[in-house]
Amino acid sequence: MFALFLMLFLTLISFSLVMLISHETKSSSKLHLSQQALYAAEAGVERKIAQLKEEIPGDIGVTDFFGAQYEVAVNSLGADRSEIESTGYVPSKTNFREKRKLSVVVYVSQAVPEHALALGGSGVISSNVTIYGTIRSNNRITTGSNVTITESSAGKGDASIYTSYNGPLTPAIDIGSNFHVSVPGQYIKSRLDSGSSPDTHAPLTSDNGASPIYDENKIVEKYNVTIVENDDSSDTEPVTIPSVDIDSLIAAADFVYDRNNPPPDPPWDWDAGNGYFDYTAGAWDMGGQTFNFKEGVRFNSNINITGPGTIIVSSGTAEYGIELNSNIEGTLNGDYAYMNIIVSGGTWEEDDLRIRSNIKIQGYIYASSSATINSNVDILGIFEAGGESDIASNITVTHSNDIGMDLPWGEGSSGEVEIISWQEVDP
Repeated sequence: MFALFLMLFLTLISFSLVMLISHETKSSSKLHLSQQALYAAEAGVERKIAQLKEEIPGDIGVTDFFGAQYEVAVNSLGADRSEIESTGYVPSKTNFREKRKLSVVVYVSQAVPEHALALGGSGVISSNVTIYGTIRSNNRITTGSNVTITESSAGKGDASIYTSYNGPLTPAIDIGSNFHVSVPGQYIKSRLDSGSSPDTHAPLTSDNGASPIYDENKIVEKYNVTIVENDDSSDTEPVTIPSVDIDSLIAAADFVYDRNNPPPDPPWDWDAGNGYFDYTAGAWDMGGQTFNFKEGVRFNSNINITGPGTIIVSSGTAEYGIELNSNIEGTLNGDYAYMNIIVSGGTWEEDDLRIRSNIKIQGYIYASSSATINSNVDILGIFEAGGESDIASNITVTHSNDIGMDLPWGEGSSGEVEIISWQEVDP
């Protein structure tokens, strides 16, 4: 009897152990499958973030991932924010045993263009000018003597020139004496189509005056440059000017002024004879605001911009849309005036924009048509002109991403994606 009882007891123990092991095995298998589904969902998020950095929009359809699948939906939340919803399935969406879902909110920084200069019309870069960054143009470029192009910061390597000009005149890029390209690995490319395939070569010591890029022998550091004539790459496709969504910027302006609604502060003088507002005070804190003038604007001399802001001239009739006279700097003399200068419309006798002398500006500068920069001007940021431009002597333009006021850049993302939140949700 005892032996029978012991056998029954051992049988029950064995059965219990088998059931326990079976339960633990099933639990372990379920946990493994669930974890695998989560890994697949995470892979979907990471892939979508990588696509956003490359400016690739849209959802991601069902995709295989190491014995699992994921699919991704992207929902716009406005203000450059997006929600990434990624669901992982094991083994597949149509026959899943486990599924997990992630909701990730990201902020996609808008693109600050990579060029220092962008010129829609013909551009003259005269003498003793230094450009720290790439030059892009949709028209002919002429340089004077002692012009230097170099990188905007150490190791960036952004010191090339590209033009999409494909008109009847040659050269498309006219190189003046003592032209310097200060860093290696740079290009000077012209789109001008002679009916031939792209001609890639080192700068020539004896060049044909009828060629699209001339005179290559005037390039001092020939070893730093590759010349490409009849280029058909994306480098010489037309550049979009302006880079900023001007309409959105105007719509969001904090203040709108014209001759019937003059600005009360700071003190402006309305010059009815010349059709512009003349600012003559010694300092102005713009308070991080955007000012839309429907008349011309003239900044007189000896002015310190002590707080950042954006000036837009969207209409009017005068000699210039915006004229910056002389000795305009930041909080302290020697500092940059942290401001954006934009002329988007109007009828101007001379230029949309005239920047005269002894001026330091950090920001985005845009003229919808012509612009002239005279002498001893230092720009840190981006300069763009839709029409003809004349960049005279002793001018420095340095590309910078540090442009204030969170401008609504019109071209894609900057490649910066910030994760705002990351959470698992019910699938």
